[in-house]
Amino acid sequence: MKNKIFSTIIVIVTFCIFLSFFLFTKGLPSLIQEIKLLDRSWILLSVVCLLVFWFFEMLVLYIITGKLYPIKRLLARSIKFEMIGQFFGAVSPFSAGSHPAQLYAMTERGIPVGIAGSILMIKFLIHQAVNIAILILAFVYKFGYFNARVDYFPYLCILGLAVHVVIMIFSVMFSVNSKLTLRILTAVFKFLHTVRLLKDVDSRLQQIKIELEKFHQNAALITKHRRMCLYATLFTCIQYLAFFSIPYCIYRSFGLDSVDMWTLICAQIFLVNFMAIIPLPGAAGGAEGGFYLIYSLFFHSSTILTAIFVWRLLTYYFSIAAGSVFLLVSPNVKKSH
Repeated sequence: MKNKIFSTIIVIVTFCIFLSFFLFTKGLPSLIQEIKLLDRSWILLSVVCLLVFWFFEMLVLYIITGKLYPIKRLLARSIKFEMIGQFFGAVSPFSAGSHPAQLYAMTERGIPVGIAGSILMIKFLIHQAVNIAILILAFVYKFGYFNARVDYFPYLCILGLAVHVVIMIFSVMFSVNSKLTLRILTAVFKFLHTVRLLKDVDSRLQQIKIELEKFHQNAALITKHRRMCLYATLFTCIQYLAFFSIPYCIYRSFGLDSVDMWTLICAQIFLVNFMAIIPLPGAAGGAEGGFYLIYSLFFHSSTILTAIFVWRLLTYYFSIAAGSVFLLVSPNVKKSH
């Protein structure tokens, strides 16, 4: 939270580079003209899909928090936690800043760090499981279609899937094995002490040990609250379906209708999977290149750049803009229950 200015600079620089690319390659008059010709009803529907994506992402956080540690004004605060996570996820490599930012915001609202960590870990595990399941489903039904038409497609998909699986394995190990978690954190803290970035290691480790006990106790609740997990899984599926449908809405806004919705949804599933291996905020460059690589199968060469512009604006920069409102406008308050 203390790095608001730095994060804002990252957003501004990234957007300037993004906008400059399209202005120099497409030209402002041509870009504006093509955007004006888009079917507004389909663009509006794509915005609705984005809002549905945010809403169900928030709803997952809301029901898990409500079960483990209900606080006052939970719905409003869940919206803020979610949008802060959207912002920091967008401006950090691999979206790694999302959960730490949400953890900080939750502790500022009086949720103990161990419980807040448990809430976010349960949410993350459900998201990863659903994401892997959706990706496997797309593999089964559409791998052959895209493999025959996109260069290097198997390598990109397998690498992206491997990243998701490895992250899932380590997340499960972190959640269920308290001794392993403590060993890893002890090694990290000792290293930080060696390079003089951390003092009083023993005191810090004692505090972490107490919180870890609470964390693993609460993380174990994922097997006890099956209905909560079922709802969270259902909402996550709806969330992903809405997000993956955005390119189809953009496709239809160009007056195109020769490709079915499921094919374009699978294209987005594969693209997001590929973006997971790009170590830059928002997978900058890789996202646009991946969209061009895959969606040039469906868009005309004269309109593909405009499609990328609209898609990136909706799925990335709108999230940053909305998240920044909650981050910069909402004042910090003291912890409260």
